[in-house]
Amino acid sequence: MMSSDYSVSELQEKVLWSCIARNDVILVEAGEDNFDGAVTATAQGILQKKGTAGWEYYKPSRSPFRKNQLKGVKFHFHESAKIIWVFAAVYNPQYVQLVEVQSFIEKIMGITEMYRDEDPTWRTGPKLACQPTFAPILIQRMEEVTYLGKMAMISQQLDTSKQIMQDNITRILENEEKIDDLAERGTRLEQMASDFKKRTKGVRRKMMIQNAKHGALVGGAITAGVAVVVVPPLVALL
Repeated sequence: MMSSDYSVSELQEKVLWSCIARNDVILVEAGEDNFDGAVTATAQGILQKKGTAGWEYYKPSRSPFRKNQLKGVKFHFHESAKIIWVFAAVYNPQYVQLVEVQSFIEKIMGITEMYRDEDPTWRTGPKLACQPTFAPILIQRMEEVTYLGKMAMISQQLDTSKQIMQDNITRILENEEKIDDLAERGTRLEQMASDFKKRTKGVRRKMMIQNAKHGALVGGAITAGVAVVVVPPLVALL
C-alpha cells in the first residue's frame, strides 16, 4: 500500500488515495498518507470489504485520538466469474462529498474500459503492473476533484459577492429614491412656507387696514366726545 512515487500532497482535502485492482491484485494506486496512518488503514478497510457487485462503503470506528475521520468507497465490476474489477478511493468527508468521489470513480472506470478489455498488462499483469503508465492519469483525475471543488467554491463565493453587490446597488437606488422624495418634500414645504408667508402678509395687511379704519372711527368718536366736553354747546343755550 502507498507504494506510489507520485506526490499528491496537495490533494489532502479531497481524494487522498485511489487504486484499481483486478480481483486481489492492485494494478495501480496513487496517494500519500499524511494522516498518521489513517489513509492506509481506511484503504485496507475498504479493500477488505466483500466483493459484491456495485458500491461498497467503509467508515473506520471513531477514535478520540483521531482528528480526521476519513471514509472509503469502492465499486466492484464483475466482468466474469473469474475477473472482478475493483475501483477504490479514500477521501476526507470534511472537504468533499460522496457523490463527487463516486463521480471520480465512474470516470476512471470509463477511461480504463479499453485497457481492461484489450491490454494484456491489465488483464494478466502482476501487482502494480500498470503503475508506470496509469498512475499519472490517476493523479490527474484526483487533482480534478480538488480543482472542480475549488472552482465550485469560488463560483459560489462569486455568486455571493454578486448578490451582495446587487443588494447594495438596490439599497443605493432605494436611498436615492428616498433622497429624491425628501428633496421633493422639502421643495413642497418651502413652497407651502412661501405661500403661508404671502397669505400671512396679506392677512396682516388686511388687518392693518381694518384696524386703521376702526381707529379712524374710534378717533372721530373720541374727538366728537372731547368736543362735547371741551367746547360749550352753542345751540343748547339758545
